[in-house]
This record gives sequence, C-alpha cells and structure tokens, in this order.
Amino acid sequence: MKRWLGIIIVLLLAALGRGQNGAGEQVIPEEIVKKVDSSVVAIQHERALGSGFIISPDGYIMTNGHVVRGDDAEDPTQPAKAITVMLSNDEKYPARVLGFSLDPDVALIKIEPTHTLKPVEFGDSTKVRVGDRCFAVGAPLGLKRTYTAGILSNIERTDLGTETRVFQTDAAINPGNSGGPLFDSEGRVLGLNTYAERGANNLGFTIPIHVAKIVKDHLLAHGRFIRALVPLYATSEIYDELARSLGVPQGVLVDFVLQNSAAEKVGLRTGDIIVGLDGQPVAARSHAELLDWEWTLTTRTPGSTVTFTVLRGPVGARQRLTIPAQLEAMEPLPAFGLHAGELVESRYDALGLGVRRLVTLHRLLYGVPEVQGVLVSTVGKNGPASKTGIKANDVITHVAGRPTPTQDIFEHVLAEQLSTHAKAIELTVVRGKTTFPTALAPYYTLRDKKIALLVPAKDPEYVALLQRELLSEGVLVTVATGDLAGLKGGDFDALLFAGGAGGHEFWTDADALRLVKEGAAANKVLAGIGSSALVLIKGEPALRRKKITTNKNDSAEALRLKANYTGKNVETDGKVVTSTGFDREAVRGFLKALSRALRTSDTE
Repeated sequence: MKRWLGIIIVLLLAALGRGQNGAGEQVIPEEIVKKVDSSVVAIQHERALGSGFIISPDGYIMTNGHVVRGDDAEDPTQPAKAITVMLSNDEKYPARVLGFSLDPDVALIKIEPTHTLKPVEFGDSTKVRVGDRCFAVGAPLGLKRTYTAGILSNIERTDLGTETRVFQTDAAINPGNSGGPLFDSEGRVLGLNTYAERGANNLGFTIPIHVAKIVKDHLLAHGRFIRALVPLYATSEIYDELARSLGVPQGVLVDFVLQNSAAEKVGLRTGDIIVGLDGQPVAARSHAELLDWEWTLTTRTPGSTVTFTVLRGPVGARQRLTIPAQLEAMEPLPAFGLHAGELVESRYDALGLGVRRLVTLHRLLYGVPEVQGVLVSTVGKNGPASKTGIKANDVITHVAGRPTPTQDIFEHVLAEQLSTHAKAIELTVVRGKTTFPTALAPYYTLRDKKIALLVPAKDPEYVALLQRELLSEGVLVTVATGDLAGLKGGDFDALLFAGGAGGHEFWTDADALRLVKEGAAANKVLAGIGSSALVLIKGEPALRRKKITTNKNDSAEALRLKANYTGKNVETDGKVVTSTGFDREAVRGFLKALSRALRTSDTE
C-alpha cells in the first residue's frame, strides 16, 4: 500500500511540475504583445463580426473571405456593403473589398488611414512543426484585443474539405476570431485563422500564411483567385501499400480523365502514374502531400506550359511518356463544398425563374449532358416557370426556337419575347438524356404600363435587374441615360430614377427636375433608388411631406431639405416609392412596392 501511495505522490508532483512549466511556456512576453497589438484589427458589417491584420503601412488588410462576404443569393461574388475596420486605438475606417475567396478562405480589404500603420511580420509556415508554440489574436464574440496561446497540434489536416492542408491549433479560436492572425513565439504570422470546431474545446484551424499570401496576391491583381489547370482530370496519392501494388516507388495516380476534355486531348489517361513535372520527381504519399502538389499547379500562371512524365501500362510492360500541356484558367466555380460559387444568377421573380451560366463542373456535379444552354437554378412556387414542368438543374437550350448557348443570349432572346407580350414562349429543355419542349406563359400583371427608367451616367446599379423584372411584368420600358431632354413626365405611368454613385447628378440636372415636376402635376407614380430618390424632392418641394427614404450617406441632405425621411430600406407613400438601394433584397422589395403603386393607380 505504501508502495502505491508513493508512486501516486510522485506522479502528482510530476504532473504539477509539468503544469507549472507549461503555464510558464504559455506566457506571451510583453515585448511580443507590443510588437503585434497595433497590427490586429476588428472588422464588422451589417451581418458579421471578425478580425484581420494589417499587411502594409497604407492600409491593406488580410482577413477571411467569409468575414466580408455578402449574402446576395443571386451574385455570390458580392461582398458585404458597409464594412468598418476598428484599429487598436479605436479609430474606425470604412473598408472596400478588393476580392475574396472562400477556399482558401482569404480576403483582401483596404482602408484609407490618416496616418502610417504598422504591418505584421510574416513567418515561414512551410517550416513549422507539431508542438511549436503559437498564439492567436482577435475579437472573439465582439470582445476586443483577446489573446489565446497554445501549440500547433497538427500541420496536415486534410479532412475538412479544404483545397489545401490547414493547421490545427489548441489556441482558442472563437466566433469573431475569424480572419485574425496566428503568430509564432516571435510574433510572426504563421496562419490566417478561419474557424473552430463547434462543440469542441481547443480545436481551431488556420490557413498557412504561405498559402494565404498567394491568394492575396491574386486578389490584389485580379479581384479574384484564378486557378490554373489542365481541364479536367483528377488525381489521388500513391500511399505505401498502393506503391507496392503498382510497382512504383512514388508518384501521383490519375484516377479520372473527362471524356473530350483538354486533359484527354493532350494525352492523359485514367490509370496513368505521374512521376515527374517539368523534369522534377513527383511524390505524394499522403493526402496532404497530394494537396501540396496540386497547389503548385493551381497557382501557376494560366497560359504557361507544363510537362508531365507518366508511366502507363501494366507492370513489366510500362511505357514512359512525356506529355506537354498548357494550363488554362479554371471556369468560375458553381456552389459546391466550401465554395459559395462565382456564377451570377439571372433571376426573374415575376416568372419564378432563375438561370446561371453552365460550366463543366455542373456536368460532373449534376450529370448535365454535353449540350449548350443555361442551367436552371431557381424555380419559384406557383409561378409561370413552375407550370412549365422545368426543374432545378435542367438546361434550357432554346427560347422561341432560337439557340441560347450563353446567359447573355438567353437574356436577350427572352427580353425580346417579353417586350412583345408573347402569350406562350417556347422553351427547349434537356434533363439527363431527355429533351422536351414546353412553354412559359408570363402573367404580365402590368401589361402596357409605361415606365421611364432614368439611369445615371456614372456607375449605375441594378439596371439589368430593373429591366428584367419590369419586362417580365409586361411594362413598356423606355431607358434613358444621360440626355433626358426628349422626355415628358406626363407621357409615362411612372418615372423611375435608378440608383448608383451617379445619382447625385440628377439633383442638378434641369431635365430630371423638370420631369419630376411634370410627373407630379400629372399625378404619376414617382420612384427613386438611393441618392436618386432625393431628386423627387428637389424637383417638386411639395413632396417633402411624403414619407421618403434614401441611402445613409445622403440622410443629412434629406434632413436639410426637410424631407419626411424614414431610413427604411423601402418606403411607399401614395404614388411616391423610394428605396435605400442598399442591396439586391432592398431593390427587389422596392420593385414589389412599385408594382403595387402602379396597380393601385388604376383604381384612383
């Protein structure tokens, strides 16, 4: 008994000693805190909180893509609208997004500071080891300047569905830490913190900084991450047992080559073993090594040439082949895995229909056949599209008997049909191996209503969306950009001043002001989006008694004009309809309000 008691005491003392040593090693030296503190920022916008870190004295900042991404379902490439960066000294600056990616989860944003900033120092994340000390800095749960310490627990995590390996750390990473830095013990950035495992303790993940920096360079140069590839083949690692079975010491196995693809045309075949790239040996024993190898190709310049050395055939009768190939820029990605997608939807609410560009990856994800057309991405309930029998992931190849191989052509041909109020618009639809005809019968609830769509010459927004929806409802649309001299306000059922950065131009445009006065005198519907909404009051001061809204930047001007400003995203007061134009959701709400105002005007 005494013997066991002695052993227990020794173990307890050893554990206590380890705990004390560990706690000491966890301490972040004061000089390191001073080194990094002013380089870490907090980020917030209308729907999210996050962190980031300064990478240049003039205000470039790295963070996560998911921190700055908006929630525009039709255009997943759109960032959040009103991003604010808070520095360590509590200074706040608006930020613009230069680009973002969700896999790898990296974003580059820019502020315009009034003084020089202190950037971080980068470490070498290719030389880290499990057990290396590290610490994270950020604003978890909105709490400012939070430090957590730990170690690198794993440097080869590949089971999270990411495009590259990620590091695992036990330094606490909570919501709000996303986008912040993971530092080494010397205060050099090793990674870009991205998320933690929900429901787990001390289980956070970070993107190696050597990966994040490459994405950052793409975002700075192109506004998006451009992947290079020889489309389209897939590979897998050759682990030890497979290497013995195949009779090769090392390499990468080609386990899929798409029929009629560029990869097939240059000579790659399923079952090939890639053993060399540009004369250098290729080895991928683990999935982490495979992702590293694929990353070296992905990040090369599209248009450049690579040379594969491959082994083909059975053991004992293998051929050694040299295959040159040109890398291409990968098509924009559809939504899958961690990717929100890069394809913009053309959505017609009045038709209950949305379509997107058809890309090669759709064919693999959804079994779409080799046809040219647009992919059906949305079918609304009880709308004209749902009554045609079409479904999501169908392909529309023809409209009114005319081929529609691209999204632009589809929109153009459909617009022609809508503008003539065609009762039944013939569609040719492909689903799997079946091709069938159907017909779209729009409701045209605003048939023959006339609207002047007045577009600012500088940076207009959502004009294509406005035209699509108005045409779908049967409106006769007259679009005027810049020169409004030939228009008369009384000739239209509604005057719609579109939004955008150039909306201020309408405030002093004599013809715009005249049109408002004429439209008000004729009791027409008057509508404006964003800055353009204020032209209604400037053109007819009596309208200041009407409830009106505009974007926040122009709220001071609205108050100066003594407008009945509400600040709502959409405001309707009789025949005056306005919107902040903050995002696509606000604009769609505005269109519904405008439609109601036009229908109501028939009964007045």
